[in-house]
Amino acid sequence: MQEWNTILMSGYAKLPSNTTAEMVYQILAVAVLFDKRTGIIVEAEASMITDIAKRFISKLLVGYNLNDGPDDLMETFETYYHGNAKRALETAMRMIFSRYQDYRAEEESKLSKSK
Repeated sequence: MQEWNTILMSGYAKLPSNTTAEMVYQILAVAVLFDKRTGIIVEAEASMITDIAKRFISKLLVGYNLNDGPDDLMETFETYYHGNAKRALETAMRMIFSRYQDYRAEEESKLSKSK
């Protein structure tokens, strides 16, 4: 099996009612590709309607270290993202952070068993 240095994780959240995004997608999907050695997000995408919103979310996420936890990222969203999907975006990212913690615990468990 080929060894990869990146892992893909995704998170989902319900979009607010009566928005264009909700009419098209119903659910916001956020996917991040991160370096499994460092936890740094190297690529990100969100199911937003406009390309500018997709690019902006990607810029906010790429370079963020998942090991730093969600608080700084949530503060960044609060400061710089003022779209209707803010809460859905935060919920989807918190889901990714939770999955990341599970992933790290699983990897640490594998390491301790192999010793």
